[in-house]
Amino acid sequence: MVEIIGLGTMIALVWLLAWSMAGESESEKRRIGASREGGRSVGSLAHETRTRHAA
Repeated sequence: MVEIIGLGTMIALVWLLAWSMAGESESEKRRIGASREGGRSVGSLAHETRTRHAA
C-alpha cells in the first residue's frame, strides 16, 4: 500500500514539474514575441538612458 501511494506521489510530482516547465516555456515565447514586436528590449532602453545622461 505504501509503495502505491509513493509511486502515485512521484508520478504526480513529475507531471506537475512537466506542466510547470511547459507553462514557463509559453511565457518565454510570449515575452520574446513581445520584445520583437516592440522593437526595443529592456537592455537597449537602459543603454539609451545611460547615453542620454552621459551627453
